[in-house]
Amino acid sequence: MIRKHRKNRIIRWFFIGIVLIVVGYVLYTYGISYYRNYYSCGGARLNDNNYPVKGLDVSAHQGNINWKTVADSDIRFVFIKATEGINFSDTSFTNNCNAARKEGILVGAYHFFRFNREGKAQAEWFFSKVKPEMIDFPPIIDVEIAYGNLFSLFKRDKIRSEIFIFLRHIEKFYHKKPIIYTNNKTYDEYIKGNFEDYDLWICKLCGEPTQKDWIFWQYTHNGSIAGVDNEVDLNTFNGDYNSFIDYITK
Repeated sequence: MIRKHRKNRIIRWFFIGIVLIVVGYVLYTYGISYYRNYYSCGGARLNDNNYPVKGLDVSAHQGNINWKTVADSDIRFVFIKATEGINFSDTSFTNNCNAARKEGILVGAYHFFRFNREGKAQAEWFFSKVKPEMIDFPPIIDVEIAYGNLFSLFKRDKIRSEIFIFLRHIEKFYHKKPIIYTNNKTYDEYIKGNFEDYDLWICKLCGEPTQKDWIFWQYTHNGSIAGVDNEVDLNTFNGDYNSFIDYITK
């Protein structure tokens, strides 16, 4: 009898293993397909006359950055990763923030929003690490179907609700409406028609953004700037220098 139960357990775990392998393969295939589509363009060509105000966004992945050299490259602003989810903080955030501001580069901080975590807890984690005096821009929420957000147990309406909760808590703490960063696919599925009173930072690699009233545009993930050894995301502001100053000081 014991031998029979042991055999049944082996058979059961065998089938569970097969199911996990199939599910893993499907998830992997979907993820590869998503990233191939997402990175199908190396980056858009920027018309410097139309978009004279340039910026970066960075994280610990960029390694040590020579911010004086970056500033000499006519970079006006940088968005720096601060936190993710409810317990991850970027190890380079504080150093990058202080060093960039020392060189006169305006600084913003962003939080990578996890779809399977509550918005309030994520907001509290963000403002435990990012003090208002550390940043020049409104706080930023990074909302994208990427990394751990390819799949979530939370349904779409629940995710939108948690994003809204995050935004409200952040706005209450900083007394500024946050900026939303996203890409085309995520914008269509989660942002469009729901958060249109928030400033938009959009990633569009294959041409200019088509969303109305965008403020910042991330136009390549493969940028090269003196002072940064690795490839880096490049961004621009939707306007001239005077409009940029007006935006910062409003």
